Amino acid sequence: MKVQFVNHLVCLNHSDKQIRLKLNNLTSDNKNECIEGFLYCTECDIKYPIIEGIAIVVKNISEYIQNRTEMYGKWLLNCSSKEMREYLKEIGKSILLPNKTSRYEDGGIWYMPYKWFQQDNHKEDRLIKSLKGSPNPNELYDRVVNSINPKIDGIALDIGCAMGKTTLQLAQKYSFVVGIDLSFSFIKEARKCMQEFRQGNAEFCVADAESPPFHPMKFDLIIAINLIELVDIKKLLSSCHWLLKPQSDIVITDPYDFNREKILDKKYDARSFRNLIEENGFEINESYLKKEAFIPWILKINERTYLFYFVDFIKAKKISKHKLNLK
Repeated sequence: MKVQFVNHLVCLNHSDKQIRLKLNNLTSDNKNECIEGFLYCTECDIKYPIIEGIAIVVKNISEYIQNRTEMYGKWLLNCSSKEMREYLKEIGKSILLPNKTSRYEDGGIWYMPYKWFQQDNHKEDRLIKSLKGSPNPNELYDRVVNSINPKIDGIALDIGCAMGKTTLQLAQKYSFVVGIDLSFSFIKEARKCMQEFRQGNAEFCVADAESPPFHPMKFDLIIAINLIELVDIKKLLSSCHWLLKPQSDIVITDPYDFNREKILDKKYDARSFRNLIEENGFEINESYLKKEAFIPWILKINERTYLFYFVDFIKAKKISKHKLNLK
């Protein structure tokens, strides 16, 4: 984690989200990078670990580790400081189900499909070559990035950034871009790409889409790609409204595939989802208001199995709650 990134983060234990975190840097390199350490709150003494250069800013670290016990074992074996080792051992006392791997972590069923999707070398793929017109699996990312106008002094947030492809593309249009995802493995890959391309105006951390650790009215743009069936969408929209500056944009895409693992109270289609967005403090750009998009999104499960989606695309602007008569 870039040492300066601590200035962007706030404690999740405070509803107003105004308490900035401090950094206890246990292990660093010569590039102003914290490799291992803690973010901590001076008000409530909670600690958020930084492991392998990745800040994990979630409300319940024990619950987070419970779903990633194999990864936890690697952290414990590879940590370099006594303080981190003791911290992880204490957290480990709450583990009930050993040998568990989240679907989106390295070794989980969705890790490789997303990794394949975010790569650029699709031209030699057997299925892509055989399909008429050779569809571009990266068209979704291209459409998102091309829809966004540059803002030299702007700050953008990529929620559910996966391995950071869109985040790093946005970094060429905005002064600073943050990518968050709950998958430690995704964030690890994203930071590798960031360092490989020497993208100094981007940073990534592990955080929950429904509770990001940032100040209100901080961002000029938020994007959320293919998330709504994985989260409480009302909480996500509320969080985005809280984080966006007035009149700032949100870009949301989704295939409306509610067959993934989270069980929701309500399922949405293009029309009902647009209604929900407008009910939660946003005004949809006229060109996206009625016309549903069908952008291809392809995931490669294995050599013989692919998922082929068509994804909707919506761009909206935060408007004042006063205008909507919201309390």
